[in-house]
Amino acid sequence: MKMIPLLLMALSLAFPLSAQNRTYSTFWHQRVSLFEKLAVTNEDILFVGNSITNGGEWAELFHNLKVKNRGISGDICMGVYDRLPSMLSGKPAKIFLMIGINDLGRGASPDSIICQTYRIIGKIQEESPKTAIYLQSILPVNESFGMFEGHTRKREIIAPLNHRLERLAKEKKITYIDLYSHFIIPCTNKLDSAYSNDGLHLMGAGYIKWAELVKPYINE
Repeated sequence: MKMIPLLLMALSLAFPLSAQNRTYSTFWHQRVSLFEKLAVTNEDILFVGNSITNGGEWAELFHNLKVKNRGISGDICMGVYDRLPSMLSGKPAKIFLMIGINDLGRGASPDSIICQTYRIIGKIQEESPKTAIYLQSILPVNESFGMFEGHTRKREIIAPLNHRLERLAKEKKITYIDLYSHFIIPCTNKLDSAYSNDGLHLMGAGYIKWAELVKPYINE
């Protein structure tokens, strides 16, 4: 697709790549400072994302100490991009990426999310070409809980955005994992309340479902 590089060029002018030009939370800096101290090896499998990833006990879910959590609550696409060096220095075997819902919650456009995800994938492929990348769909949301209005009011945008992420994965020759369709209430685009108690984050059953869906890719 020629459209993505053109959008990437335009957004590069609007969003400088230096982390010094962006402000992240104290929690983001706390987590990054820890990740910079923790070694990554070429046998490791990293789950990268925001609070939804942050909440998973991945090593226990997969009974595998090589599966490591690199989620940060509140993170956005460029937050992931800015902290890639600590993850890529050890050339991990696999990266499972889910990012974008907080960007939507902050008012970012789908075009911006696609282009920034493109940057993330490109950086991984450039710095650690042997790392297998798994791009996971953004999960659905549900406004009926009356929480996280900035996120849940974007519910209708998520499915079309996921279709674009799937096309991006195909263009970049990486694996796309559709989680979205497994977490919605049938015949709707709402997050099933069996998996969440706030319309955005997951309960235990949600993490069990997630682990079941990605386990084949962990083991391949």
